[in-house]
Amino acid sequence: MKNLWQPFTLSALALSGTGIFSGVAAEAVQLADGRIVFDRPPNLVEATTLDYAAGFEGTYHFVIEVPDNAGEALGAIVVTPRDHARDVVFNLDASEAQLSTAYANGPRVELSSVGGRAENPDEVLVVFDDPVQPGETVTVSLETDYNPRGGVYLFGVTAYPAGDNSVGQFLGYGRIHIFDADN
Repeated sequence: MKNLWQPFTLSALALSGTGIFSGVAAEAVQLADGRIVFDRPPNLVEATTLDYAAGFEGTYHFVIEVPDNAGEALGAIVVTPRDHARDVVFNLDASEAQLSTAYANGPRVELSSVGGRAENPDEVLVVFDDPVQPGETVTVSLETDYNPRGGVYLFGVTAYPAGDNSVGQFLGYGRIHIFDADN
């Protein structure tokens, strides 16, 4: 897969009020410097897994809803482990996405790129081949070869509009609970 990280170098920047907004189209928002942002950011609906036993392989699902009034399609997400969630190692070649909520088996969404970057190898960048349109819900599934020890693991999710000059917006943290065999 090709690495498309360059268009998304503004990782985890939220709108801080430092830019001046001007309308590009009826729904899109463009900053004075030309960067594109969501009119209404996507929602992190949930992070979930059915594979909650420590030591076994698992699949973590991140469900993201792009609102009808987002103004821009969703081009990519970045999943960033927080604290001891860095112990989780994803098998990036097994990453998948689908247009539906978790476990609903919706239409598959092809991925252009899945990977990290040298500055923060713990981050996982997922770029959609065809952007997820406003009004759609996408589930990104990341697999692990094994779950870490029992505990609560937090993963920050940042969404990027489609396009080369987009600003990411932090959606929040998804919580994954893993249990040890003796719990």
